[in-house]
Amino acid sequence: MEFRIKSIFLIPKNPEKSIRTIEFALDKVNVITGGSEKGKSTLIAIVDYCLGSSKCRIPTRKIRNYTEWFGLHITLANNQELIIARKEPGELIASGDMFMKEGTNLIVPNAILGNCNVNEVKTRLNNLAGLSGLNFAEEGSKIGFESHPSFRDFVSFLFQPQYIIANQSSLFYRTDQMAQRQKLISIFNYVLQAVDNTYLELKEELKQIDRDLNDLNKEIDKKTRSINRWIGQLRGYFNQAKEFGLLKDDGYPEENWGTLDYINKLKKVPEELNSLTSFQVSVDSVAITSNRISELTSLELNIAYDIQNLKHRQELLNRLIEGNSNYRDDLLQQHGRLKTSSWFNQLLSKHEEECPFCLSKTNNGKKYIAKLIKTNNEIISKGTQLNDNVTVLKGEQRKVSSQIRMLLTRLNEARQELSVLKRSGDEDNKRLNTINSIYRFGGMIETELSNYESYTKDTSAQDEIKKLEARKLAINKQINQDIIDNKVKKSKKIITDAISFYAEKFKAENHAELIQFNEKDLTLTFVSESGRADALYEIGSGSNFMAYHISTILAFHEFFLGRTKHPAPNFVFFDQPTQVYFPETDIEISEKSEDVTRVRRIFEVLNEAVKRTKNQLQIIILEHVGEYAWTGFENIIKVKRWRDDESDEDDRALIPNSWFD
Repeated sequence: MEFRIKSIFLIPKNPEKSIRTIEFALDKVNVITGGSEKGKSTLIAIVDYCLGSSKCRIPTRKIRNYTEWFGLHITLANNQELIIARKEPGELIASGDMFMKEGTNLIVPNAILGNCNVNEVKTRLNNLAGLSGLNFAEEGSKIGFESHPSFRDFVSFLFQPQYIIANQSSLFYRTDQMAQRQKLISIFNYVLQAVDNTYLELKEELKQIDRDLNDLNKEIDKKTRSINRWIGQLRGYFNQAKEFGLLKDDGYPEENWGTLDYINKLKKVPEELNSLTSFQVSVDSVAITSNRISELTSLELNIAYDIQNLKHRQELLNRLIEGNSNYRDDLLQQHGRLKTSSWFNQLLSKHEEECPFCLSKTNNGKKYIAKLIKTNNEIISKGTQLNDNVTVLKGEQRKVSSQIRMLLTRLNEARQELSVLKRSGDEDNKRLNTINSIYRFGGMIETELSNYESYTKDTSAQDEIKKLEARKLAINKQINQDIIDNKVKKSKKIITDAISFYAEKFKAENHAELIQFNEKDLTLTFVSESGRADALYEIGSGSNFMAYHISTILAFHEFFLGRTKHPAPNFVFFDQPTQVYFPETDIEISEKSEDVTRVRRIFEVLNEAVKRTKNQLQIIILEHVGEYAWTGFENIIKVKRWRDDESDEDDRALIPNSWFD
């Protein structure tokens, strides 16, 4: 992404004072050198604040007390420019008032009135970076750290302040904070361009497909349940038809009759009504209906009783499973406390004749360790038994749940049939089975059969499911995890090769070993010829940490610039990397030749990075060392020297002396 800093500016609270502007070369290493407490490190805080930081880390007192607005003049692609300014927050953690202007050949205004808020600026920065608004979280899970990638995530690659540049535990800016660290880990495949906006769009489409499939399956389940409920109604309608003297040629229902058997027989009802002129009601049919009502009433009670017993059994199983699980968790905690017993056991085997701790001729230590080992073994045995118990209990739980579902289905069918038979008995007995009631019954049967046919013949939901499943299969082929993993490996290889190149320039320890980048821990690992793997923090020495920090950041920017339209800006700040050589001093000139060599090596590496990126990377380095460190490097320029012997009193620090008058 083309996004470099043309200038940083500060607008004073006193309108009579002049604006403070620091201009930078876009295609060079820009050096701001000076003494302590001159405001060099503040530049990182200013840039971060203007880019939407949630907290203002700009120092109070002199700087914030005299500054009304902090701003950036930024160059974009296609000769476009962007001016962003943010108001000094006063007593607040950060101000939401901001100013934003975009165009060509922009001029920094002498006075500013806010025209937007911080969220609008963040949205515009996300748009400029071409970032997707879609998140990484799976459907149904909490978004949390897997929210959509944002411009703010990429500031981790833009700043190396003093507390980070030689940090043994954190390679990237703000990753010492858990929230930013986890967010960066969650989007790292996006950072490596193993996944892109198209991938996120396809993932979002998959989520929508899953939602649609869930809705369609619910619709089909609802239809299936309705059809199953009809079985009970159909039995009732059949018995009612027999009571009306219809379907004489058909026997009474058998247990193995299915839905289609009842449907086919009930279809005859309208035909019989059209052909018959009189209806003979069988005494047997009325008796059979009455008997069926009694049977169904008794069946309903028995099923309800069985369900109640199973529910009670289900509750007991749930309590047993919960109790076993809690006990198992307690055992796991105890096992965790006794994990060292295995190490103690190894230690005992090496000291068979003496105490392994004090080397005295006593068995007291051995006896105590033996008790610990025995206790741990007992805990492991109990834990294994509990696992078996939970497995058996959960199997029984599933079996009981299945039985309850089956009985509920039978209960619903019985109640549907009973409802039909009781309704027909209550209504038609009052009307003494009049001809009109029989014809009304025939009309109702015709309507119900018509509804059933239209309901069962409608396959639109099934057809839509087939289409969605086919699309889901096609998407999964496009976002195949193996392809993503291969892209990640390829990207990491490019980055670690560049890290090795710069580390060799630094003459850093372990640079000849196999260097691996671990995106799950955001650190480097060094693998020796013997196969031993050491993390960055294990190799020691502040100078090594500094060398690998700079090497890693430069390698990532090389990678970013080698990708088309990568969302990371192409500038980076390094704050006092020489502190590892001069931790307690503020010297501008070193008389030790070895110090000069080591310091110049830092600038040599930065000069090389600008060349390797074909002057597309802007580097800003904040230092206290003098020009001896970079003299002779064609891509390095001095921007400012803030010391008390400067002839211009207003250029001895970030805040001009005249602002204090």
